Amino acid sequence: MRQAFIAAVCALLNDPRLVGALDVVRLAAVVLLAKAPATSSCVRVTYRDLAGWLGCTESHIGHTVIPSLRKAGVVTSELKRDLATGYPIAVELDLLPLRQARAAGGAHPLALLNQRDLATLLRLCEAVTCPGWAPVDKPETPAGFMAKRRGRHAATDRLAMVLLVLHARGNGRVRMAPGRVAKGFGRADATVARLLNCPVKAAVAVVDRLVKMDAVELGSAERDRLRVPAVAQAYARARKATAPTEAGDGGEGVEPPVTETGVCPNCAQAPAESDPELVLAGDGWAQESFDDVLEGQPESAFRDQDPSGSVSSQVSGGLEEDSAVDRAAEFHASHPPVAGLSGFSAGDDDCFSGSAVVGCGDQRGRAGASEDHGCSADGGLLGTGQSPLRGDKQRSSLSQLSSWAGASFVGAVAVPEDLREVLAPLARLWAGLGRVSTGRWLAHKVRSELGRLRGVVGHQHAEVALACRLRRRLERQGTRPVQDLAGWLMQRGLPQQAGCWSAVCDDGVRMDTGGPCESCGCLVGDRRGLRRAVAAEVVARYPRLSHEDRRPLYEQELHSRFQQQAAQQVARREQAARDRESREAAVQEQREQLAQERAEQAALSCRECGAPASAGLCMGCGYAKDTRKLVGEAVDIVLALRADLDDREAVASLAERVEEDTWTVVREVGADVAAGEPVARAHVEYERAQRLLAQRQRKALVALSKSSPAEAEANHVHRMVLHSVWPVTAKAREQAKERANQARMRVAHDLLAGSLSDLHRCRATVEPDRRPWSQRLAELLEQHQHPLPELAGAR
Repeated sequence: MRQAFIAAVCALLNDPRLVGALDVVRLAAVVLLAKAPATSSCVRVTYRDLAGWLGCTESHIGHTVIPSLRKAGVVTSELKRDLATGYPIAVELDLLPLRQARAAGGAHPLALLNQRDLATLLRLCEAVTCPGWAPVDKPETPAGFMAKRRGRHAATDRLAMVLLVLHARGNGRVRMAPGRVAKGFGRADATVARLLNCPVKAAVAVVDRLVKMDAVELGSAERDRLRVPAVAQAYARARKATAPTEAGDGGEGVEPPVTETGVCPNCAQAPAESDPELVLAGDGWAQESFDDVLEGQPESAFRDQDPSGSVSSQVSGGLEEDSAVDRAAEFHASHPPVAGLSGFSAGDDDCFSGSAVVGCGDQRGRAGASEDHGCSADGGLLGTGQSPLRGDKQRSSLSQLSSWAGASFVGAVAVPEDLREVLAPLARLWAGLGRVSTGRWLAHKVRSELGRLRGVVGHQHAEVALACRLRRRLERQGTRPVQDLAGWLMQRGLPQQAGCWSAVCDDGVRMDTGGPCESCGCLVGDRRGLRRAVAAEVVARYPRLSHEDRRPLYEQELHSRFQQQAAQQVARREQAARDRESREAAVQEQREQLAQERAEQAALSCRECGAPASAGLCMGCGYAKDTRKLVGEAVDIVLALRADLDDREAVASLAERVEEDTWTVVREVGADVAAGEPVARAHVEYERAQRLLAQRQRKALVALSKSSPAEAEANHVHRMVLHSVWPVTAKAREQAKERANQARMRVAHDLLAGSLSDLHRCRATVEPDRRPWSQRLAELLEQHQHPLPELAGAR
């Protein structure tokens, strides 16, 4: 329940509407949450009552607190007046974050608070900051131990105290904030600063005021510990109230560790006189607890055992001088609890009470077995005769430990460094895994889920999303403990439970933003809309029936509607399955048709040489076709640079000579290749045509780069680059030269492309197509993809 309170209060204070607000406004929101009923978010209060809770004046409530809450959008207010006199008697405040969280549903911490939780949270706030009241003929409600803190910064101190009480353990100690602490400040200051979301310098003043009021205690002068005495007193009273009054009631307890002089090394108190009835042998034996032994000692570390200080600070005020808190001893580590039941008293040996473990025999023996795995029959450490105190290092070798047959050593398993943030909610459970191999296996599973989430929500939100999921699933356990962490992680903790179709939905919460899932909200809204529609129809159909008589009709109609929707969904799924099957059949048919067309195409003979099964063009003819294309491009480059396009006869004669010379160069393949296979000869001619084309392009670009347009562009770029830098260094000159060369080659490419386009336009207007009809028809067949092989041989 404490974890649920922490999550709810932190969710409320971290609401964007309350971030940066005054502490008195934030404390007012927490008080309204505690006073809110389970079925509504409206709280009716008076200015006087709210001023007592916050430690300020009624005028401050009316002029600052409630207007600030309304302006931030946290509450809506409605003034309630007396019907007889018309005077205002109260104000009704609607806490909007609570209303919105309950309306959205899901796993929001505010929506998970039920009536029991809200009542307990109200009792906790009453114990801290309640002004106290004594109604007539009703039980009196004592004031909280912060009730006397009023005036300037009172709300800040009260809010800090509420948060510290929520984060305190059973012994009153508050878990310190991790990380680096600024120089000159203590870890207690950093912890309060993190809780209040304020600078550390401001938190120092808060801690000093709380210490001066005796509301908290600092462990040392370094301010590295923080303890709330009221929490420790409350837990001590609870333990005392539930402790058995007699030794035979079945209660369990422990005796303090004692030294050879019979004095506790921690609190320097001598143990009580041994009672012959302290230990009872047999079934159902009980041992008097350490709390009962120290019941009559007023100066013990357990403060509430003193009859004069049994009243808590929240009743006595907590601000009186020479209080029981001041007279109490300095707190230290609690004495260890009983580990088990032994057959005889721990007083027989100088060890603590406990139970035997593996390696100390089958029967329950001396209690020192729970202190040391290496106990032996003579009561020493592995036969050495020494009994170490708790906390002392055991001195045993691996050879001695391995000599115990059947021994199984279980230790704390450390959380992997890369998963420390993800597994923060399970840190204590992870330490109790017992086996390092189990921890490695679970860490591998967690990393796999983390990698999957990174593909869904990104690297920035994956770790936070998985940590929130584990914390949410762990809080869902409630009071049921997690017995098997491995099974719980694999079955409940790690799997994503999407409530809708969205890939980022998990338990009704979006993993990328942390807010409620809109898709789940739409589904919930659809169901609520259906219920309202059915209710309206039933009312319209049976207007004369009472509400109780219409309820069975409403449920019957709603059931039929749900059945109808379910049938429609089944029909839609079946239709979708049929559509999917038809699409798959159509795709398969298209694949078969394409495979058949490819087979028919592969069975065609070559259009050039008539070779069978050549897919319309054999390899040799394909090389020859590509070679003719490359030769034509090489001839065009020469014509574009040398020919006069205005003299058509000169262009034609030059084209014939250049083409003849080009083919002569391409067909010089050597005697061995010419006498070989035709395909090899065609391949060699194709490669020579490629090299010749590349050579002519390179020479044409070099020639064009020396032209006047290219030189002018290069000089312009060189000049502009030098003008943009100062001073002109050698590196700048090299850069300008490189940019000028790039500009020169760019102009050369443009000139060559322009010359080729002019040649193509001239040739298209005056030069007829002199190619044979077979070649021209074959190209037309390729363009239009109409298989007409009988036309390919026409001339």
